[in-house]
Amino acid sequence: MRGILDATLADLGCAWSWDAVHRARPRVELACPECAHRVHAKVSPRGTRYFAHDPSGPNCAMAGESVDHHLLKLELATAIRAAGHQAHLEVRGPGGHWRADVLSSSPDGVLQMAWEAQLSAITPQEIDERTQRLAADGVGVCWVSTRLRPWHGVVPSIVVTPPSKDDPDWQVTAGPAFFEIEECYVHEKPWQCPLGEHGLWRRLEITLPAFVRRVLEGSVVVHQPTEHVYLSDCSWSDMWSSPHHITVATRFGTAEREGQQRQARESLEWHARKWPDANRVLVQEWQENLPEDTWQALHSAVAQWIRVETRKEPSFRTQWIAWNWACGVPVCVDGRPYGVIHPDPSKVDWKLLTRMVIFVPSDTDRQALLRSAPEGTRVVALLP
Repeated sequence: MRGILDATLADLGCAWSWDAVHRARPRVELACPECAHRVHAKVSPRGTRYFAHDPSGPNCAMAGESVDHHLLKLELATAIRAAGHQAHLEVRGPGGHWRADVLSSSPDGVLQMAWEAQLSAITPQEIDERTQRLAADGVGVCWVSTRLRPWHGVVPSIVVTPPSKDDPDWQVTAGPAFFEIEECYVHEKPWQCPLGEHGLWRRLEITLPAFVRRVLEGSVVVHQPTEHVYLSDCSWSDMWSSPHHITVATRFGTAEREGQQRQARESLEWHARKWPDANRVLVQEWQENLPEDTWQALHSAVAQWIRVETRKEPSFRTQWIAWNWACGVPVCVDGRPYGVIHPDPSKVDWKLLTRMVIFVPSDTDRQALLRSAPEGTRVVALLP
């Protein structure tokens, strides 16, 4: 008993030569590990060594594998071993819940990853379920096909093409991507593009051995962008990229969102100078920063302060919604503006609040206003 033979290894994984099983006479008894039917050693026109079922075999998954499937598994196993990892073919998982075409293992055996040559038809749901079964046992996976399928971009996957006459390596033509930032040449007005530049995911073409090596060493990982990325005529929710490019894309996305929010805010503020409805939105947003009980306490404190200061009864004009109050609430004495309660420091135009008394809840708010206030401005903090 020699155990399981691996046609991708020079010694078949058991110190036995290929000539010992290929066209040997008398014939060596070999059996499929999946169905126990007899198999024989073969070589494809491309020189790929593999084991084929004898005629009249049962309906076995391994029996249905094409020469291209065998060839792709060989390339994957060769690339894995060239990267310094172990590669084993047709490995069954615990309890038989899954079977990997090629299973890579790190030299210490800690990291395992399945490499699936998926050339036959399979639904996105089926391939997702198989991916989840592998993940449940802590095994990552990369699904490999020779053309785009409906499941590409749904699970960690790549598209590869066989080598040409001028290039001995298989090429990865879809799946890996890099992030690039370009100066904006599309928009004429600065306000049309908040950052003045655009960030784009672009397809990265790489050889299969180089891709496998980078995945196994961790310099290329699965990335799930916040929005689907359209590459290679396919929408990708799972793609491959380097941690560096993922970090750059994440930072750019954050800056872009902040720029869009800033642009929307500036637009709202511009409209607020002319249209009351836009101003009401700004006032409501700012005033909602203070809890209702704090507002009530502040109003009471302001009323008491003005009574002591002026010996008159103040009136609060909450219905006055105008830009010059900086989202605060104006308070009047004898029908004339006297002060403003809790204005937004970022909206204050001190030319419009000349000689106004500014009332705020805390000393922190007071200091925030005094940093920009003209000398002599009265800013009063009324709550402890």
